[in-house]
Amino acid sequence: MNPTQNPSALRSKKVITESLLLLMKQYPYAEITVKQILLETDISRKTFYRNFCSKDDVLNSFIDTILQDYVNAIQQRQPKYSLIQTFDVIFDFCEKNKEILFILRDNMLLYLLLEKLNGIILNEHNRYISELQENHLENQLLTEYIISFNIGGVWNLIVRWIKNNMRDSVFDIKKSMIFYLSNIRKIDIRDV
Repeated sequence: MNPTQNPSALRSKKVITESLLLLMKQYPYAEITVKQILLETDISRKTFYRNFCSKDDVLNSFIDTILQDYVNAIQQRQPKYSLIQTFDVIFDFCEKNKEILFILRDNMLLYLLLEKLNGIILNEHNRYISELQENHLENQLLTEYIISFNIGGVWNLIVRWIKNNMRDSVFDIKKSMIFYLSNIRKIDIRDV
């Protein structure tokens, strides 16, 4: 994707992205072509390829944009960040992006978010730790496993909620998670 800030290019990108998302509501993603996207817009093929390499590039660019909002929300709450606040940011993100999450779910593309989140969250963690100058190399491997474990667990919870059409109460889900996590603390390391 071309990262220009030109207003005309930004408008073209927005129209192309909206067209792809609209088509994804009607057709399987795998069947959508650049030609179909262009037929939905008044954008030329040349303009499309000036801004994007492919339909995958359009979707990835859009996902990057919404995930940047998520990262910004997390950054605003650091360093005083409780577990409840973490869940609040995650559920707020999902509510705000409900339509795209359903489109991704219906096209079996939710995994794209997980792949990007794995990289983003680890990078954000490493950036935050390096700012604190507490990044000890011997703990890095352990930290990567813990972050991956946490992302996977939270991600499966979110996917289950999305698959249930986000109809379950966020309060009840958070309450269940807090109850579960408080019981995990009772596990003795010697039991491992």
